[in-house]
Amino acid sequence: MDKTHLAEAAAAYAAEDWRTAAREYLAAAGDGGPGSGEAFHLAGNALMRLKRFDDAANVYERALQDHEYTKTGPLNANLGRALCNAGMHQRALAAYQRALDDPSYTSRYKALQGLAGAQFEVGLIEDAGDSYRRAALDDANPNPGTALNNLGLCFMALGRPADAVEAYRAAVELEGYTGRGRAAANMGLAYAALGRHQDAVKAFDRASEEFGYPLSGASAAAADASRAALESPQVVEGWSTGEMSPVVEGGPKPDAASTFFTRTDEEMRVVDREARKTERRQHKAGKREWVGVVVWVSGALIVVGAIAFAWLSGVGYPTQTMTVKGLLDAHRGGKAVESYWVAVPSADVEKEMSNLPPKFASYSVQDIERSAKTSTVDVTVVLDKGAPLTYRVSLVREGVGWKVNGVTNDWRSTGSGS
Repeated sequence: MDKTHLAEAAAAYAAEDWRTAAREYLAAAGDGGPGSGEAFHLAGNALMRLKRFDDAANVYERALQDHEYTKTGPLNANLGRALCNAGMHQRALAAYQRALDDPSYTSRYKALQGLAGAQFEVGLIEDAGDSYRRAALDDANPNPGTALNNLGLCFMALGRPADAVEAYRAAVELEGYTGRGRAAANMGLAYAALGRHQDAVKAFDRASEEFGYPLSGASAAAADASRAALESPQVVEGWSTGEMSPVVEGGPKPDAASTFFTRTDEEMRVVDREARKTERRQHKAGKREWVGVVVWVSGALIVVGAIAFAWLSGVGYPTQTMTVKGLLDAHRGGKAVESYWVAVPSADVEKEMSNLPPKFASYSVQDIERSAKTSTVDVTVVLDKGAPLTYRVSLVREGVGWKVNGVTNDWRSTGSGS
């Protein structure tokens, strides 16, 4: 390796003259071979600064051909980043995985966050969420807030806003995290998706007032909609509520606006006219009913209303508590747990259950959040040794009862934010 070019490259790199640094490092590396890995590696770093991502990826790959070069972990992580920036996400997956497989690589959280981004881009949303979670829990990660915020985006993309709230909340509570305003705004979007408008407004206000984050686009629209919902509660079957949970089909994309927010004024007027026509037709039809039929229907509606209220309140059998306790008792006793889950592949059940410790002394149900179709149960698990851990179990209605569809850490109990 040419030491003269190497010295000139180092001086240019220190002076942030990236173009000269890249040229001189490449000149020092020459045709490659033993000893060229470091020069190619640093040349790739300079090219990344110049946003020449394709060239950087090619140079990093040349560095990997020097089998005497030992910094393969960070080199593969840098290669993954270059490939992602160049739009080659499938190739990036392999590069990041090689970095994680390198036992000498100490900055694993960087590769995990990069891997998660590539997984998200190719549609592996659940895998991306798992990678972001691992990055957030890495003790070497000086800024877990970024991973937590992105984990929330994954949960939103999966249609799991309740889990997204917990990830965003953990990010917001990190004192040193510079993106707390964005995380608070995202938390407001998650609360709005759950129909918890009062919590949504608080989150949006915190984002703008406490953290100085300007609300715009979907965040601003959702904030306005949640405030309007609080001022004008909906009335369903005679029951007044401002906390109706919307039906989420397929899960919202990160920062994506709903059709409500994207309708034009004319489209809203058309919807309003159709609703008024329907009301008039129903009113006229009601006048022609016989008095006896009205009395009978009124009695039936009282019963239906009571059933509807119970349904909307999350009442079911087995109850949320019964399902969760059955799941935990079976898990602790080493018994099969599939009967407590919705119909999902066994591999998914095993992956979710791996979030729980295999053995624990006891557990207690702390809080239950109910709605018509989804519920969450917070559970504190007491270990034989160590501090208690808190988990959130997500449930969905199946028939008249409840089944589990997710188990996640409550980030407040993991210690990842310190």
